[in-house]
Order: sequence, then C-alpha cells, then structure tokens
Amino acid sequence: MSKPYVVINDPRCTQKAVLREPAKFVDFPLSPAIQAIIKELEARFDAEENCAGLAAPQIGYNQRIIVFAVLDDPILKKFRPDLTDTMPKSIWLNPSYTPSSDQKHIDWEGCFSVNDLAAQVARFREVFYEAFTVEGKKIQGKAKGCLARLIQHEIDHLNGKLFIDYVSEEELISREALSKLRERQAKE
Repeated sequence: MSKPYVVINDPRCTQKAVLREPAKFVDFPLSPAIQAIIKELEARFDAEENCAGLAAPQIGYNQRIIVFAVLDDPILKKFRPDLTDTMPKSIWLNPSYTPSSDQKHIDWEGCFSVNDLAAQVARFREVFYEAFTVEGKKIQGKAKGCLARLIQHEIDHLNGKLFIDYVSEEELISREALSKLRERQAKE
C-alpha cells in the first residue's frame, strides 16, 4: 500500500507544512529523484477511482509537478455543466496560470488533502496557462470552465493554497452531505 496523502486537517499527519509552502521549481534535465516523484505521482493518480488531479505536495514532495485529466464524461457533465474544455491525462512541471478576465464561476470542490470536507469555491472562468512537459517542452494555452477550475486548484497546491482558503468555515460541508446532494441532483 502506498503512503497516505498529506492531509491538512488530520492531526496525525506530520507533513502538513508541505501543503503551505511554495513548491520548488523543477530543473531540466530531470534528475532521477524528480523522475521518481513523477512516476509515484502518476501511479497515485492512476490508482484513484475518482480523481481529477493531484499535485506533488499532496504526496509529500515540495516540487512544482501536477497530474490531471478532464475527460468528456456525460455523468460528470450532470454535475459540472461548465465542462466544455477537456484534456487527456497530462503531467505538467512548473505550471502557472493567469486569469483571462475577472469573471468567476462558483462550483463544488473537494480535495484529498482536506479530509471529508467540500465547499463551493469561486474560480476564474477562463485562464491562460503555461507549463512544461516531462520532456521539457513548453506548452501554453487557454482553458475555460471545469478545466480552468482544475488547473487553478492544482496550481494552488504548488503555491501553498487549498480550496478551504477561499471560503469561511461555515461554508464547508461534509463530503457525505455533498454526495447526498449530488444523488438528489442526479434523480432530477
């Protein structure tokens, strides 16, 4: 079994500080240590049944590495009506984004690094992103909707931020409550 996620609200978690520190930039060519982190991060992502993205700090590494995917999924579209842009599984190094406008959208978020909580978070509707592939190729583009939300969420991890930083404690609900809410929505 792999080691547990780094969880901010788990008193037993000893690595919480990594979630609040800006992650270190990755140098090219990739060292064997960085290659091992990428391999571990991708394996964790692939092993999860319901995972849109993961960042290296979530598994204890203070490096600017994320893995994520947004697929064209009819079930997901029921809960994410702004799912318009998709992206196959991608591993990004040293990613960043800038909003393309001030326009925001509110939607539910949860996180493996925040145990059993979810909240409605306002995120930019559209962002410009820039990152490097594992091969060191620079990529850039524009993302909107659910994909833009995911990019912002994962890059926040690299900047020491979590979704709970955007809401008050009163706005947090349990994941179970969110699941029940989604079950009701699915029946409508």
